[in-house]
This record gives sequence, structure tokens and C-alpha cells, in this order.
Amino acid sequence: MKSSIYHLFTRQRFVALAFACSAGWHASAQTVRPDSVEVPYGRQAAWMVTGAVSSVQGSELKKTFNTNLGNTLYGRLPGLTVQAGSSENGVNTPGMVIRGVGTFGAADTKILVLVDGFESTFAQLVPDEVESITILKDAAAVALYGSRGANGVMLVTTKKGVKGALRVGFGVQYGFNKPIALPENLRSYDYATLYNEALQNDGKTPMYTNSDLEAYRTGNDPYFHPDVNWYDQILRKAAPMSNYNLTFNGGNETVRYFVALNALTSQGLLIKAGDKEDESSNSKFQRYNFRTNVDINITQKLTAAIRLGGTVEDKANPAGNTTANLFGLAASIPANAFPVYLPNGSFGGNALYANPLGNVLQTGSYTSNGRTLQGSLRLTQQLDFITPGLSVSGALALNTYFNSYSNKSKQYERFSIFRNSNGDTVITRFGQKTSLAGDESRSEQWRNYALQGFLNYDRNFGIHNISAMLMYNQDSYSISGNNLPYKHINGGARITYAYDERYVAEVNMAYMGSENFPKGKRFGYFPAFSAGWIASNENFLKENKVISFLKLRASYGLTGNDLIGGPRFMFDQLFPFGASPYFGTGNNGTAGIYEGTPANPDVTWEKETKTNLGLEATLIERITFNLDVFSNKRRHILAQPFFTVPQYVGVDLPFLNVGKVDNKGLEAVIAYHNAADAKVQWFVAGNAAYAKNKIVYNAEAVQEDTYLYRAGHPAGQPFGLQAIGFFKDAADINASPRQTFTTVQPGDIKYKDQNGDNIIDQNDVNAIGNSYLPTLTYGLHAGVKFRGFDLDAFFQGVSGSTVTLGNQFYAFQNNRSAPEMAKDRWTPATAASATYPRLSSANNLNNYRFSSFWQRDGSYLKLRTLELGYSLPKQTLARIKLSSARIFLNGNNLFSVDDIAGDLDPETLNIGYPALRTFSAGFRIEL
Repeated sequence: MKSSIYHLFTRQRFVALAFACSAGWHASAQTVRPDSVEVPYGRQAAWMVTGAVSSVQGSELKKTFNTNLGNTLYGRLPGLTVQAGSSENGVNTPGMVIRGVGTFGAADTKILVLVDGFESTFAQLVPDEVESITILKDAAAVALYGSRGANGVMLVTTKKGVKGALRVGFGVQYGFNKPIALPENLRSYDYATLYNEALQNDGKTPMYTNSDLEAYRTGNDPYFHPDVNWYDQILRKAAPMSNYNLTFNGGNETVRYFVALNALTSQGLLIKAGDKEDESSNSKFQRYNFRTNVDINITQKLTAAIRLGGTVEDKANPAGNTTANLFGLAASIPANAFPVYLPNGSFGGNALYANPLGNVLQTGSYTSNGRTLQGSLRLTQQLDFITPGLSVSGALALNTYFNSYSNKSKQYERFSIFRNSNGDTVITRFGQKTSLAGDESRSEQWRNYALQGFLNYDRNFGIHNISAMLMYNQDSYSISGNNLPYKHINGGARITYAYDERYVAEVNMAYMGSENFPKGKRFGYFPAFSAGWIASNENFLKENKVISFLKLRASYGLTGNDLIGGPRFMFDQLFPFGASPYFGTGNNGTAGIYEGTPANPDVTWEKETKTNLGLEATLIERITFNLDVFSNKRRHILAQPFFTVPQYVGVDLPFLNVGKVDNKGLEAVIAYHNAADAKVQWFVAGNAAYAKNKIVYNAEAVQEDTYLYRAGHPAGQPFGLQAIGFFKDAADINASPRQTFTTVQPGDIKYKDQNGDNIIDQNDVNAIGNSYLPTLTYGLHAGVKFRGFDLDAFFQGVSGSTVTLGNQFYAFQNNRSAPEMAKDRWTPATAASATYPRLSSANNLNNYRFSSFWQRDGSYLKLRTLELGYSLPKQTLARIKLSSARIFLNGNNLFSVDDIAGDLDPETLNIGYPALRTFSAGFRIEL
């Protein structure tokens, strides 16, 4: 059913409907164009903006109940691709890229994130303290960030006070997480049956007798013939999650304030540890957020903006860093390996595997305590006495993070049990019980200091509008374990001219330097030019009743990425300590050094030219439409050209800025809302973004066959063998090219001979499938409201990516269990319908190679959020003296339409912690 729905919708691309948006019922006006837009180091009237930007309000992000703010952004911002990491709370930060990827190799693709204008983490913030999140995508929008803007920029703006009486808000949300799907391994009877078959395929004697198989089938001998589902043993059915939020907002002409307090708690999926011993700990996470934002009019011309926020978070697991190893263990153990408990209550185990339940309950605990602090002070002085519209401002900021760890670990005994040939019970111990041992030596921290200064000018001269800004930014970023901080100095300017609200021209420029490059070459110039035409303000369109708003815009400029990868300070020649040479008859080692990787005295940042064409339109005051087409060309990507140093010299190849990548795509946004005074109000809106890159040059070694080159393919393109079916019989094997990895049999995977040399080896590796990064991201957002009731649904999906089944799907390899899909293995009787290769008891070097056989389409369509709410009517609110009150039911990640068998989630296919589905209920009131 799942697969058929997938083909019905996703195979038809769903693109006719697949435009998602970032609006919601309590902010449905966002289906209409905003009055102003967040831009680098300020705001601009929306009609003046000539760059490519997208925004979402913090109120919309509340509909995703998650401990990480990044996971609320799926599909909300056109051009932003969010990719799941682990689902485990506390370590569930997703990956994010803007407009795809424009580099390759070790270069970093992460975007620059600024909170209230300063670089900082944002994942730990909560939606209730966020006013908006904006992404900047083209050169006009990111040029001021110089050599740090090429990957795109995200601006996170926190809420500030609004003049008026004190307003107190309080919200409670309680729910639970459930795993969407878990790997399905063979149960004991099927495992034993298929393992016997695998042994026979390898010419070996079956391990399990008929009486063994019968005992597994009936389950009447649980100690000597166990049948254990380890996920059932270590996981609870649902894990509770709660969130409490309290806000204060108000002020007067002199002081305005916003204060927020938030407490979030999430239990992990592991069963409640401590049932056996209090020294153990369940997987759990809790975080406390606070924020105080204050704006002060010190005088009529001097204002101060204070932003202060922070978090305290605690995380606990059974001993060990994360639960990934625990989930990997549960997926690996055959169901018949050993019982959970022996008759005397001891834990089962064997020489190969520990007991997952024992690992949860009797290995101690691994805890961490993290603290973050974000603080800034900004002073702004109006200089109208010099000339109207002129102002100067300066700001200082400090962002810090510190995390300390405590690992209190111990070992426990586990036992195997079996009957020998005489029928006697034999118990063998593995491991030993030890006392709890503590290790609190690990900690990590970083600090970011920043200083900013601005000179702003904004003035209208009749139909002429002139806006200008000069800026200076200096920051220092220190990480524990690294004695040398990362530093940037950036000076820039923006000049905007608008004529009669019809024509807009803007120039952005930055002059930026970094400590990571050689003297004399640390600074670079980054200009950008953009223009806009508000055609709807022309006389020939002013009286038009269909086109309410129409703007065309274009931009072109140069940006950079200084996260180039490779070693730091590679312009210096290093001579590291290496292997000791041996001298004398005693063959004694002597410490020595060797010449490291050759230095690159001309190393520089990646440079990217960005071109963008955009169109914005509003039709009949109810339909909004945006379209952007872009082309990015990145050069000076770091690579190790094979031709620079002959191999006989004995040194590593130097890193040179020679790589090239082109990246092109488009984005579209469309939204419709009905009349605001209609009895039933509704909207539907959406976005779609397409981006595809190509490696133009990467200085790779000369290849005999052109299909071996990575150039011409996208960054991240997988290369492997192309599977073309199974060998039918011995005649088929003899008539086919020889596969060199191991001796093959009927039922083994057959690979394509790419070069026609009649041999299958590594020279037949070629591009298979698509990149891990989807080329198309899309969604659909719709809502309806009637008499206080509101229903909001948000869908999101991707297409154009490939995922690969990992080793948990390789039957019996490395003494592992076997997946359910192994039932569809090749046998002489099932040759026509088999979808899995013949079974092998030993590691099969042919069938489990990286190949197209194990690839799957990574496309999916998900219902990310569904929320049903009810808001009390004004008459009732007046009687109980509330400004607003709303109750709601909410669900996240409710279903997925995809092409992955076994109901597994395509986003977390090879991640140990399963994807989660969340159900919750709550209320919010405001006094």
C-alpha cells in the first residue's frame, strides 16, 4: 500500500501541488506580502528589496514539537534543504544547506548563522523566543558577509518588547514520541532455517537439527531455543515529552521589554533504567531557556538595545556517548543467540555479543551539562543635527558555550547456556562485575567575541529615496583544544537608491580578511550589484484590477567561502614528528621529523559568482507568487592535483585552489487566501526549490576510462558497481565476464562490465544513483478556520536523491542477524521472483559490495505537521479577563509516502536511532 501510494503521488512528482509556504492561521497574513524584510544588518521596506530572501515567523515553528529548532524548518523556507541527523533528543541537529551544494572534498558546506546580528548557534532556541528566521541566498543578500557568505546566510531574530500594557503569556504542551519504524530482523525459526540454507550454499553442514527448528517454531524451550526481539526488550512503546513557556511583553516610550522562560523535558525511548540499580540512567534530555530583550530610549536621540539569552541543558544515557552503539547492537544480534535472562535471573550473553538490556541497566551512566549564553549591547545615536536621516551605532557581543561530561561506567556479568552432547546444561561466564568508575575529564567550550560599528543614512527627497550604510565587523572565535582563535575583520557598505517607488538600484560591497591565509593575501573584495523594477507602479498598470503588485529584480556579485577544508595555515611548511629511524646494531629507534605536505603560499578562499533573476507578483489581492532563477559558479576549491609532485618524491600531494563547481536552479512560491471577512477562512500555499550542481574540474588523476572521472557529476555522486541481476546458473556464470572479488555461484549478484575487458573489478566502478542531497524540495501548506476552530496541515517532500541500505541489511555477514527481506532470497525455485541474492554464511565479498543493488530512491512525501485548535471567542475571553486562549491537538511526522520497503524511514535509514512520530496536546493563554 505504501509503495503504491508513493508511485501515485511521488512518481508524478506531486509538483502540480508541491509548493509549500511558511504561513499559518495565527499569521495567515503572511500569504500577503510583508511590509518590511530582514536584510543584512537591518531591515528594508519589502518593495525596495532586490536580493533573494525567504522568511518564516517563529509562531509557525511552534507547530513542530521538537527539542531542536533546526528540525522545525523542513519545507518552511524555499531554498533551504534540511536533512535529518539522529532523532535522539540532545544530539538531533540536522544538516542544512541553502540552494544545494557548491563545493566538494573537505570544504565545509555549512551556512553562516547569525542570531540578532552575531554569529551563534541557534538550535537550542525555542520558537516562543524567535520573531523570525530569514535565509539570504543571492549575492545582493550575502555580499556584506564577504568570504563567509557563499554557502548562504541565516538570520535569526529574537522577539523584542512592544509598547503597551504588560501582556503575560503562558503555554503548556505535553505529548509523547513513538518510533516510526524499526529494522525487522528474522525471528528465530526463520533465522535458523535460512542460516542452514546459507551453510549448505557454502558447502557446509547445517547447524540446526529438525528438533531445533521445531523448538524455535513452537517457542516451548525459551532458554535453550530463545526467540528474542531486542528492540522490544530495550525500548518503551512511547516516550513522554513536555514543554512549559512563560513570556512577558510590554513597555512605554522609554523602556520596552520581552522576557521568556521555557522548560522542556524529553525522555528517551530506552526503557526506564534504574529498575535494577540506581547507578544506571535512562536516555533523557531537559533544557531550560531564558531570554531578556530590552530596548531603552536613553534620550530622544540615543537608544540602547540589550539582548540576553541562554540555556542550561542536561542529557543522560547509559554509559557511553550516545545510544547509537546500543541500537547497532540490538540490530546485530540474531534472535536465537541467547535469552534475555537465564533461569537464575542472570543476563544472557555470549562471546560475540553483550546483552543490550544489560547494557541499558548495568553499565552506569553518561551525563552531560551544557550552558550557552548570548549577549549583546547596541547603542544607536541619531545625528539629525548634522543632517536628517543620519545615525551611528555600535555593538558588542559575547556568545559562549560550555559542556561538561561525566562518565560513570562499570561492567557486568553475562552467561551463555547450552546443552552438551550428554544433555548436561553448561553455563559459561563472559565479562565480570566491577564497581562504578568515574571519568569527568572531558569538556568542551567555545567563545565568540564580536565588535560592530555602523554609519547609516536614510532619507527621502520627494520621489527619491536614498539609503546608505557603512559597517565594520570584527570577531574572534575560540574553541577548546585550539590555542589559536579564528578571526575575521570585515568592512562593508550598502548604497540603495529608489526612484518613485518604481526603480531600485543597490550596490553592496565588503572588504574582508581572515587569519587563515598568508600575509598580503588575507583580504579580499566582494562586490554585488542589484536592481529592481516595481512595474505595478507604472501608469499602464496602476489601474489594473488583476495585477496588484509586480516586481522584477536581478543581482550579480562575488562571494566567498573560507571554510575550504584541509589543514590550517597551509601556507606554512610543516615538519611534523614521524616514524623513528633505526640506527646501530641494536636497532634502536631515534625520534625524528619529516617534511609534511608541501605548503601552498597562495592558498585562498573559495570564490563564487552568483547570478539571480527574480519575479514577485500579487494577483487580485489574494494570490502571491515568487519565482527565482539562479546560477552560481564557484572556483578556487581546494583539491590535491595528482600531477604536482611525483610519487617517488615521497611526500603528500599539496593542496591547491584549482577546483570548480557550477550550481544552477530555481525556486517558486505561490499562495492563495480567501477574503478576511468570509465566515469560513482558508488558505493554501507552497514552495518548490530545485538545485543541481556539477563538478567542472577537480584535478583528478588520468583515468583510462572516462566514466571513472568524478568531474561532470554532482558533488556527492556515489560511485559503485552496476548490478544487472543474479547469475542464473553455471552456464550463465561461464558466459559472463569474470568477477574477481570471489568465486561466484548461481544467485550471486551480476555486475555490468563497463569497459568491455571481460573482467569485473574496480575499473568497472561508475556513477550509480543520485547524490545524497535531493535536487528537489517541496511541500504543501493548507489551513481552514471556522467559528474559533482551526485546522492546519503541512506536507514536505524531496526528490532526486539516493539512499543506500547499510550493513544491517546484509544477511549473516560478520555474524550478524538477517533482515526480513532475506526471505525473498534467490534459490533455484525462486529464481524468477527473487529480490535478494543467495544466502552466504561467511562474508560474501561479491554480493555485499557497494553497488546499485543496495541503492533505493530517497524521495519521500511526509505529513510533517497536523494541528487542530480552538480559540475562545472574545465574549468568553472578556468574562474571564484573558486576551487570548487556545487549546490544540498536534501531530508531527504522521506518515511518509516513499519507496523504502518495510516501513523504514528514508531519512534515517542507516542511523541507529529511529525516526520519531510525535503526538501532543496543549494550551496557550495570554493575560
